[in-house]
Amino acid sequence: MFKYHEHMSIIEHGGCATPEFIDRAVDALAEAGLRADWSARPSDLGRAFPGTLTVDDGHVKHEFPTLAVASASAGDVALLPHDERTILLAAHVSRTKAQQLKDRGWGGFLDSAGNASLRAAGLTIEISGRRSESRMPTPPTTAPFTRAGLPVTFALLANHEHFGVRPTQRGLAEISGASLGTVNRVVRALRDRTPPFLEGRRNDISRPAVLEREWISAYSAQQSVAWPDERFASDIWTLPKDLSEIDLPPGALFGSEVAAARLGASIRPAEAVIYVDGDSTRRELIRLGRLRKDENGTIRLRPALWRIPPAPTENHTVPRLLIRADLLLEDDPRTDEISAEFAGGRR
Repeated sequence: MFKYHEHMSIIEHGGCATPEFIDRAVDALAEAGLRADWSARPSDLGRAFPGTLTVDDGHVKHEFPTLAVASASAGDVALLPHDERTILLAAHVSRTKAQQLKDRGWGGFLDSAGNASLRAAGLTIEISGRRSESRMPTPPTTAPFTRAGLPVTFALLANHEHFGVRPTQRGLAEISGASLGTVNRVVRALRDRTPPFLEGRRNDISRPAVLEREWISAYSAQQSVAWPDERFASDIWTLPKDLSEIDLPPGALFGSEVAAARLGASIRPAEAVIYVDGDSTRRELIRLGRLRKDENGTIRLRPALWRIPPAPTENHTVPRLLIRADLLLEDDPRTDEISAEFAGGRR
């Protein structure tokens, strides 16, 4: 349904070279009888397109600051810069995503099917229940952000954060466990981006903050399938805080809330995420904690994204980029501030 204070007739929006999902979203509003237009704003937000959505009610033109992202993950919702006026324009906004936007203080949304939640002085638009088309874009599929490429990009970012330099292609392959061909495709794709993420003869990272945000977005969209958790309960570690002082066996590192707590963040862990490299490490953890499978267990074992940790570990924790991504994956606005503490900088 939609509600508005004055009848609004259909007019064509001005044509411009915008991604197809944006055009479809604006067209969907026009098909619903709403005057709408989109204009882009220059900015470097990676795959997010800043702009302004204008809705004309016949008396007043209402302007909504907008960020357009073809497929918005929970990481995007948390990380993209926004305030209470900013709306998200995406190919599809589910009810769950709409609630996430509300929880994290966005001003509303619009998707390519015409679902919308827009509010301004004298104007309220609520449209729901429209199905997206089958051509809806999927999360990023370029080489750095595929299931095979994400560990390579992670190794590159984590190494750059700690050492300030990029490993060689062969070094990235050794750290991530990816083939040299996959590494070469990732590096080439990062150089070919406009503007590029890697520049110069040494392939230095030119936009680490933007690349980190895109990596977190892609990882949060794929983690549950590509690196799924196994849930356990323990006869020894009955509470997550019981893990705060133990030493993990080689090949295991803390992530998420326990990692943040071990590095001094003001947080009381509700669950424990442990990254595990290999079956032998998994068996050793199960033995040490007397773990047993439990769908409601508070201990989650997750496959590692590396063959060799990309940076020296601190207090048995994963690199800070992954702690930040883990906290955002919890989809709890209360952890956003803590997640931001692990953005950028070296250990």
